[in-house]
Amino acid sequence: MTAGTISDRRGRLLLIGSVAVAVFMARLDIYIVSISLPTIARHFHAGTSAASWVAMGYLLFNCGSMLLVGRIADSVSARTLFLAGYAIFITGSLLCGLSTSLGMLIACRCLQGVGGAVLVIVTYTVIARFLPAASLGGAMGLLATAGALGIAVGSPLGGFLTEQLSWHWVFFVNLPIGVVAMVLAWRSVPAQGGGERRLGGLDYGGAALGFLAVAAFITALSLGEEAGWDSAPVVALLGLCVVATALFLLRQRRAKDPLVARSLLRERRFLLANAITVCGLILMGGNSFLMPFYLELAKGLSSGRAGLVLLVYAATFMVLSPFTGRLADRYAPGRLCATGMGVGAAACVAYALLLGSPGLAAAVVFLTALALVYALFMAANAKQVLESAPAEHKGAASAVFGTLYTLSLLLGVNVFETVYSQATLGAAGAGAAGSAATTGWWLPGFSAAYMVGAVACGLALLLCFGVPLLEKAAARRAAAPELL
Repeated sequence: MTAGTISDRRGRLLLIGSVAVAVFMARLDIYIVSISLPTIARHFHAGTSAASWVAMGYLLFNCGSMLLVGRIADSVSARTLFLAGYAIFITGSLLCGLSTSLGMLIACRCLQGVGGAVLVIVTYTVIARFLPAASLGGAMGLLATAGALGIAVGSPLGGFLTEQLSWHWVFFVNLPIGVVAMVLAWRSVPAQGGGERRLGGLDYGGAALGFLAVAAFITALSLGEEAGWDSAPVVALLGLCVVATALFLLRQRRAKDPLVARSLLRERRFLLANAITVCGLILMGGNSFLMPFYLELAKGLSSGRAGLVLLVYAATFMVLSPFTGRLADRYAPGRLCATGMGVGAAACVAYALLLGSPGLAAAVVFLTALALVYALFMAANAKQVLESAPAEHKGAASAVFGTLYTLSLLLGVNVFETVYSQATLGAAGAGAAGSAATTGWWLPGFSAAYMVGAVACGLALLLCFGVPLLEKAAARRAAAPELL
C-alpha cells in the first residue's frame, strides 16, 4: 500500500459510500432538470431554444472547468475541495430554485455546473489516491451503479416534483441530500492534500483555452443538426475548437506549471486508455438518444411504456456493475474492456439486422446485452485510466477522463442523430417513405446508426489490444535499471 491508503475495511466502505452519493447527485441533477424544461419554458414565457440553455449552461461549465479543478485537486486537501464542491453545488441549487428570471436561472446553473465538476473530479481522485489498487475496480463498479441509479431515478422524480409541487423543487431537492452528503464526506474523506505539488500560480490562460475548446465543441454539436454541419457557424465553431485545443496543448508543453503535466501527456498507456474511452462511449451516448425514438416511432409505444422498456438497461447495469467491478480487480482491466467492446460490436450488428422483426424481443435482448457491455467496460476502463497516472497527477488524470467522458457521450448522440437523419432522408428520396406500419421507412436510419455503433466498438476493441503491449514495454523500462 502507498502512503495515505486507507487500510481498514470500514474506512474504505465509508469513503466509497460518500463519493457514491456525489456521483448519484451529479447524474441525478442532469436528468431531473431535463424533464422539467418544458414547464420552465412556459413559466418564463420562453422558447425551447432559450430554455435549452438551462441544460447547456450546466454542461458547459461542468465540462469546461474540469481541467482547472483537476489541477487544484492535485495540490489541496481532498476533504476541503470535496466540501467546497458540495457548498458550490448546494448554493447553486438554492439559487436556481429561487430564480426570478430565465437569465438568473441559467447563470445559477453555470455555478451549479462548476460544483458538479468538483464533485466528479474529487470522487475519482480520492478513489484512486486512498484505496488500494486491489479494490479500485470494485469501487468503480459501485460508482457506476450509483450513477446509473441517479439516471434511472432522475426523470421520474423530476416529473413527479414538477407536477405535484413545482419546477423549483427539482433544485431544492438537492439541499437536504447535499447537507447529509457533506457530513458523510467530513467523516470519511481523508484530510491529506494532493502529493507534492503546490498550488502556486494556476495556469489561468491554459484553463481559458481548455474552456474555449470545450465550449466551442459542445455548441457546434448542439447547432450541427439544426443549422447543418456545413453551415458557417458550425464550421467556425469546429475550427475554433481545433485551434483552441492546439494552443492548449502547446501551452501545456511550455507552461511552468501546466494544468496537465507534461509527463502525463507523454504517458502512452494513459493516452491509449482515454482513446478507448472516446470510442467506447459513442455507442452509449448514441443509444441513449436513439432508442426512445425507435420504441416510439417504430414500435408505437407511448413515452411511459418506452421508459419502462429502457429500465431493462438501467436495472441490468445496476445489478451487474458491482460484480464486474470486482472482476476488474482480479483480471487485467484491458481484457474486460476488450470483451465488452467485442460483445458491443456483435450486439450492434445483430440488432441492426433484427430491427424490423415484430415485437419487442430484439430491443429487450439488445438492451440487456448493452448493459453487460458497459458493466464490463465502465469500471475496468476507469481503473486502467487512473492506474496509468502517477499518484501526484491523479487529479489531472481524473479531469482529462471526466472531460472526455462527457464529450464522448455528446459525440455519440450527434453521430447517431446525423447518421439516422441522413439515412432516413436517403431512403425517403428513394421512395421508401410512407406508412410506418407497411413500409418501415424508419428501418434504414436506425440500422445505419447501429452499424456505426458497431464500428465505434470495433475501433475501441482494436485499441484495447495495444494495452498489454504498452504494459509490457513499461515493465521492461522499469526493470531496465536492475539489468544494468
